[in-house]
Amino acid sequence: MAHALSLAALHGPGPWPHDGYPLPDEEPRKTGEFILPSVVYDGVSTHHFGAGSQPVAELADRILRHLDDPAYLLEVLAGAQAVRVADDLVGELRSRPVPREKLRTAARFVAERATRREVAKLGIVLLGVSGDERDRELLQLLGTLDEFALFAVVALMNTQPDRQRAVFALAQRLDGWGRIHAVERLKGCPDPDIKAWLLRSGFRNGVMNEYLAHLAATTGGLYEALLEPDVDDTLLAGAAGILKALANGGPAEDMHDYEDAIPAMHRFAELVMLAEPALDLLDAAITLERLVFDDDVDWPDGEPARLRARYTALIAQPRWHDVVLRELVSRGEVADTGGPQSIAFAVALSCAGRLGVEALPHALARLRIDHGNAYIWQWAMRHADAVSVERVVDLAEELLPLAELASGPSESLGLGRGFQPDMVLRTIVANVREYPGFGARLLPVALANRVTGCRRTALDILDAWPEQSRPAATRDWITAAAACEPNAELRRDMLAFLAR
Repeated sequence: MAHALSLAALHGPGPWPHDGYPLPDEEPRKTGEFILPSVVYDGVSTHHFGAGSQPVAELADRILRHLDDPAYLLEVLAGAQAVRVADDLVGELRSRPVPREKLRTAARFVAERATRREVAKLGIVLLGVSGDERDRELLQLLGTLDEFALFAVVALMNTQPDRQRAVFALAQRLDGWGRIHAVERLKGCPDPDIKAWLLRSGFRNGVMNEYLAHLAATTGGLYEALLEPDVDDTLLAGAAGILKALANGGPAEDMHDYEDAIPAMHRFAELVMLAEPALDLLDAAITLERLVFDDDVDWPDGEPARLRARYTALIAQPRWHDVVLRELVSRGEVADTGGPQSIAFAVALSCAGRLGVEALPHALARLRIDHGNAYIWQWAMRHADAVSVERVVDLAEELLPLAELASGPSESLGLGRGFQPDMVLRTIVANVREYPGFGARLLPVALANRVTGCRRTALDILDAWPEQSRPAATRDWITAAAACEPNAELRRDMLAFLAR
């Protein structure tokens, strides 16, 4: 709780920087080690695999025996994984005669004093069984930490008289998995304030907008809102984000599950045709055009031909070229790597490819200040030709820390923070497949990289190239790599290459 209070004092009600991380109980990690964050485990488990369960009768017995000694409960609850016991524990406690006020006092103590995240989560779970409106502030404070949001949201739903308004207030203070958990509890909500928020920004989150787009479209009444005579810019921008996410598909319900998909797409195109040009509108229009050209669902009679014609005509408007070029120029020299302007530049690149705008010079200029951006490298490699690819590869050899990237092999998967240069190297190497002989300085570096997948990619590329196009030192590179390769399967494949 002290961590949450300090963040609130520094940054206000939320969202907080980095969703409140690192938490005080964060354990140090070895270099290159990837551990799935617990908040991601909780989110993925509840959405895709089921959280599983553990026997809880004995745990419930121990909790109820020690309500008069809440400090001891901190040890009683240690070792349990909250997401796996929460639902069953709630059911078990509700089936018993529980002294509610005594349990509430103990639950608040645990939630406020716990120094381990799983114990704090279980304190919130217990408060959800025993709490009331007096606990709203505490639940919303702790729930602003993304790690605890799922449990705080459920507790608010179980304890507050205006439960969806309470969750709505918390949802606005969240951005990551917590936003997803909170907004999912607003499904079907008739509150006009909540519906308007869902359509404009409530579906946006730091994980994937696709998780919440269908809920926002249906609960928020997207099509009906777009039929209003005065559609404001924020609503149209929200519609662009929702429809784009629905068109992308997965991991939740998508355009195929949206009953108003066709009329909503028609209405959106009408509105965009008349609106001031903006990059997000163009990006959504291109995504929807791709859907209606490539999708193989059973469309109604006359569709998607009408949608194809409408979106092709919309995207063909000359005004979009100026929008894309303006973004490429204005964002191309701003060093906010990873920030909103970097994202806008990437979107502009994506749109440039569809419109035929010459963007490679802007991409190369951007890479000089954002050379850890794997997406821009990939775009540059894929949009280069046999002449310009040499410029891209030369730039990579100039900008990448080649000595550091050839630090020696490990079994690392290359996930998590600190692996951007490795990802860039692998991206570039993967994209020289069609240009035999290019990247002669990068390939031995990739073969000596710490990430197994990068070494694998380099071997595959050399194997795919005609023998006469391989660098003269290829055999020496792979001999050296095989001698210290820790991955048995990759080492076997390296030796097989040499034997051939």
